[in-house]
Amino acid sequence: MRQTDKRAALAASIESLQQDVGGTTAPPPRGIVGRALEVHKEGLLERLRALEEARAEPLPAADRLVRLDPALIDEPLPADRDPRAFADAAFEALKASIAERGQDVPVTVRPRGERFELAAGRRRLAACRALGRPVLARVLPLDDEAMLALQYRENVERSDVTPYERGRWLATLAERGWSTTRLAALTGLSQPSIVDYLRLGRLPGALVDRLGDPRVLTLADGRRLQAALDADPGALDRMVEALEAEVGRSPRERLGRALEAARRRPTPSRPALRGRIVLDPEGHKLVTITRSGNQWLYRWAPEVDEAAIAWVADRLADLLAEWVREQAYRRTDKSAPATGSPST
Repeated sequence: MRQTDKRAALAASIESLQQDVGGTTAPPPRGIVGRALEVHKEGLLERLRALEEARAEPLPAADRLVRLDPALIDEPLPADRDPRAFADAAFEALKASIAERGQDVPVTVRPRGERFELAAGRRRLAACRALGRPVLARVLPLDDEAMLALQYRENVERSDVTPYERGRWLATLAERGWSTTRLAALTGLSQPSIVDYLRLGRLPGALVDRLGDPRVLTLADGRRLQAALDADPGALDRMVEALEAEVGRSPRERLGRALEAARRRPTPSRPALRGRIVLDPEGHKLVTITRSGNQWLYRWAPEVDEAAIAWVADRLADLLAEWVREQAYRRTDKSAPATGSPST
């Protein structure tokens, strides 16, 4: 008998005994019959106490199915799905199915004190949370590596998990210190395949965020994009600019435009300035340079702290003075290579 069935039978027995013990309000008969009934009642009470104690005992940590409050479940593993997977048509269909027919496939969790940790079933858990209903969960005693292996094993069997999502999951594990050898052993993939997935999962956020939906990216896309970035560090600026200019097109069309932009290198003597985007080391946009009439405009990203902008403004005069000194030095030193832009 399953644990849930045993608990239901236990609750039914307790309710029946409670009715037997307290089901009469009439005074007990006197004499031998009365004493016999008292003995029987004491036996019932003793059995009732034993059943209550059994119900209070925690369930064992072995494999079992339970209904859990989603608030009791934590999610310590790396994200295996892009955030868009929790807001698209497929997720809405999943919610509608659970609301109409119930949850057919349980999530998998492990016990952690009085709480639980999710191993697999992130979208099912999110759907139950959104619907405000308990989640059907399979409870297994898993160690950390078994948790990751189970998460990967479930996702590799799902056709809707994209290469980009898998690449991000592997890249997160690599950031936590996992080597390609260890990742290959965990997933059963070859090390060259792991490297391809890592290329895809490590694409700059500035590029991925502007693509629209990175789930369209393939392993071949990852190789092409990383090759363009490795060949020319300035390619990232041009690809981001191309993506921002092609907002109305599909992600695949915009990706093609971005790769075309990566191949168009500006000539060193006349660096591209109009529409230039300045990024920080993590790939986030800081400034967009545009021209209006005879004026050059530096448009700061809304996320940049106002104090940081003031700090740069206070030093503009010093930067320009340094540029003037460098140009004067280059005019007197004929051996210095001519450039069309300041060294700063």
